[in-house]
Amino acid sequence: VLPCERERWLNVWERVTESVSRSAIGVVVIATIAGTTQGVTAWLLGSSFAIGLGVIAGLLDMIPNIGATIAGFILVPALWAEEGIAAALIMLVVLLVYQQVENNILTPKIQGRAVNLSGFFIIVAVTLFGALLGVLGALTAVPLAATVQIFVQELTKARREKVAAAAPQ
Repeated sequence: VLPCERERWLNVWERVTESVSRSAIGVVVIATIAGTTQGVTAWLLGSSFAIGLGVIAGLLDMIPNIGATIAGFILVPALWAEEGIAAALIMLVVLLVYQQVENNILTPKIQGRAVNLSGFFIIVAVTLFGALLGVLGALTAVPLAATVQIFVQELTKARREKVAAAAPQ
């Protein structure tokens, strides 16, 4: 980095680290919603392990796209063993509905606001990076997309400034 560009790129780095931090906070918010929803459902169904099941669901929900599915493989059999098949089927329905709401509404909205990126681009980034790099790609998709956006904004801003400076007055 050229000495004259140092301040500019330090500012860009600050924006990137803030965006990554906000993305992590968004993940925790979504996981908290998931854990609370599934824990309360388990409690309403009579499980004595509702808090533990909610914590497990919340922690696993931090894995994009497949975390809720993995949680389902734990919660549904646990409820089946403790409360019977009716409770297990109700939990399965709650899990399936919640996962669709989370993947298509909550994640794009919360992560989009956290990193100032369109919900559409959040879905595209998670799908694309997830398909290319698996779970690691899905985990890093939102921060990487936000970083790319910040760099593109900075580069286009610099280009516009050069064009404006070169234009005749």
